[in-house]
Parts: sequence; structure tokens; C-alpha cells
Amino acid sequence: MNKLFPFLFLCFICLASCGEKETPKTPEELALEKLSGDLGINYTLGTAGYVKRNQVDESRFYPGLTIRLDGKTKSYTTTGATDLFESSGNWEFVGTNFDKIRLTGSKPASQVDISYTKNGQVLIFVFSVPTPPGGRVASLTGSYEIKLTGG
Repeated sequence: MNKLFPFLFLCFICLASCGEKETPKTPEELALEKLSGDLGINYTLGTAGYVKRNQVDESRFYPGLTIRLDGKTKSYTTTGATDLFESSGNWEFVGTNFDKIRLTGSKPASQVDISYTKNGQVLIFVFSVPTPPGGRVASLTGSYEIKLTGG
């Protein structure tokens, strides 16, 4: 009986460790989780955020700026910046580093690579709006940095 107990104990340990193992998340899944959480995240300008164009603070032109990113559907909605962003659309990661996104639409911030960094609840977008063909809406042309806070 004394020899049987260590053998049974080893069998139990082997069987217990053979359960289903959790599949590690891909780099894209980790980036989605960081950027949009499980149910989407609302990012707002608030009092701590800013909108800078060519390093000049233009936050006063974007009161109430809010961007909601949903990772499950890769969709977004915005308010408070109708001259810069579509009110809604889809987004995608650009490249394989998952540190840039691109928004669908025809507004100046659409179809351009938007670099982002997220530290805690702070999200910073950095992107450039090129001069459009024919020079229309050239007043929005420039390099942008947008700092938002989200849940």
C-alpha cells in the first residue's frame, strides 16, 4: 500500500495538469483590449485633455470632443469635432505593430494613419492632415496631437 500511494499521487498530478490551457492572446487582441476594452471605451477631452494643431492649442474649437472606440466591431463614434472626424464609422489597425489606426470616412482625420499611445486612462492620438486636392478645407491642414481621457 505504501508503494501505491506515491504512484497514485503522481497520476493525480499528471491528470490535473492536463486540463485545457488558456490560449495566449495575439498581439492584435492585446492591442484591442488596451485601446477599447471589452465593451468599448469613451474617451473625452474634459479639462485635462487638449487638441493641438501644429503645436498650437486649439481645444476651444472642440468643446465636448468625445471618441468612442469599440474593439469587437472595430467601430467608432465621435461628437464635438464634426469638421475633423466623421460622426461614426469603422477603424482598423495599420501595420503589424498595432500602434496605429485608420478611420473610415471622408473627413480630414479619415484615411490617415493615426499613431496612438495609451498610458493608464490617457490616450494620445498623433496624425497629420494633408492639404486636400484643390486646397479646400486647408484650414484644417497640419500636424495634430489630441489628448483624451477614458474609462
